[in-house]
Amino acid sequence: MQKQYGFSLIELVIVMVILAVVAGMSALLLSQGFNAFFSSENILDANWQGQLAMQRMVRDIQMIRSPADISTATATQLTFTDINNNSISYALSGSNLNLTKNASTQTLAIGVNNLTFTYYDINGSTPPASTTLTRYIKIALTITQNNTNYTLTTAIYPRNFS
Repeated sequence: MQKQYGFSLIELVIVMVILAVVAGMSALLLSQGFNAFFSSENILDANWQGQLAMQRMVRDIQMIRSPADISTATATQLTFTDINNNSISYALSGSNLNLTKNASTQTLAIGVNNLTFTYYDINGSTPPASTTLTRYIKIALTITQNNTNYTLTTAIYPRNFS
């Protein structure tokens, strides 16, 4: 009789347990990597939308003719006339940031859950007693993409304000 060589049942069970532990740890690492990827994708999307919207608002607000040409100056809406005599308004509608220019509305960003305008006078006091005393405007914009929040803020000094 010859002795046959092979693996015992105990050896096979130990190898299967070791492989299960290694597979479980690998799955956890892959899961964390995928979560980081999707989270960064959401942040990039929110940043992209926020930057485009913010740049457009900055460009338009810098072109306000004078402080007297601001017709609506609330915490959630800004309406004014620019140097080209265009009536421009920025406001939040649901979760959309809308630009209305000469009665034509377009959406600048979606997923916006906060838009705040703050108005300051020459001394940095808020709020000014009247819109004609406004010297600069601060904007805070918060965008949410798949439960990821991204906040942008800026201060704008319109060119024609003295």
